[in-house]
Amino acid sequence: MAGVSTSKMPRIAPARPEDLPAFRDVIAAVLADHGYIPNSFLTMGREPAILRGIGICADAFMYVDTPPDSIRRLVSFAYSFFAGAMYSTAHTGCSAAQFGVPPEKLRAVPNFETSPLFDEAERAALRLCRAAARKPAEVTDRHLDELGRHFNGSDLLRIVGIIAWHAFLNSWNDICGTALEPQPRAFAEAELAAIGWHICIHD
Repeated sequence: MAGVSTSKMPRIAPARPEDLPAFRDVIAAVLADHGYIPNSFLTMGREPAILRGIGICADAFMYVDTPPDSIRRLVSFAYSFFAGAMYSTAHTGCSAAQFGVPPEKLRAVPNFETSPLFDEAERAALRLCRAAARKPAEVTDRHLDELGRHFNGSDLLRIVGIIAWHAFLNSWNDICGTALEPQPRAFAEAELAAIGWHICIHD
């Protein structure tokens, strides 16, 4: 199928789209939307219950009206970046740019505290991303209190959910050695190498 890439040697091989008939409509929608099918999607498809669960999380955290799409995309990217998850950083960065977050803003994430490209609500969200990505996590009451000054309870929960969901995705792709597809790879090589992005194990 057009748009499907293969890894040189993934630790867990992705399923073939034709082996996932129950997800035919979803695969068609993803292919139409992105132009490719993420190898992470196909790897999870080896156990359909996992893929269905990820879809439920996506609907709950990303395909919602609030907080603003720019915040959801920025949090997805920033948490993955701070966690050092190269597959997800490329994916979320490419997606954020497609949905209107300028690449220069993504490149400014390491310096978000002083960059004029961010407002105080964004800085509060990015502080939580940075603290949550550290091992062990450095999240304190202050991070959530500060976030709560800018977002209502439902939006705060979604931001926390996006971070937790990407923690799973980041670990999944690092453990599986998921091969990065050409489109997000080209974006990351062109736009994110300046802030330390590299292909790592996802070649």
